[in-house]
Amino acid sequence: MTTEDRTLVMYGGGAREAARRMLPKLPEECFIPIAPERLPDAAGDGIAQVVMVSGMDEQAAFLGGATGLLESVTLDMDCGPALAGRVARAAAVRDVYDLWDAAGKLGPCGRELCRRTAGELERRTAGKAGPVAAQVVLLDATGERMVGMYGRMAR
Repeated sequence: MTTEDRTLVMYGGGAREAARRMLPKLPEECFIPIAPERLPDAAGDGIAQVVMVSGMDEQAAFLGGATGLLESVTLDMDCGPALAGRVARAAAVRDVYDLWDAAGKLGPCGRELCRRTAGELERRTAGKAGPVAAQVVLLDATGERMVGMYGRMAR
């Protein structure tokens, strides 16, 4: 069985085509909408890697929070208390994307969000049937352009 046969790709709303373009050699059955409840079964079935391709909304939801989580990312990436305060007061995740972008911090903050999401993917699949490598790709609001990425490849 190849790594390709043991890859699960979860995609967010409007990200299916982007995920297919990024991983054109994978068979169609590897691609599913984001479904965290399927991770334990997939890990038990022997997946070697999981890839998530999504926007900020889906990643924030997957991690169980929005503004508090994104404020933490902002502070951890040394963006300063002023920007972190604006992030904390943001009405929506989309507003945080715009704040990071306007401040020139979308790259580092997007990578950190992806790193945290990849860690959570690995945590949720740990101990099932061996280690599962996780990769996360953050897309812009149109679902077309990659703006952040983090992860490991399966061996």
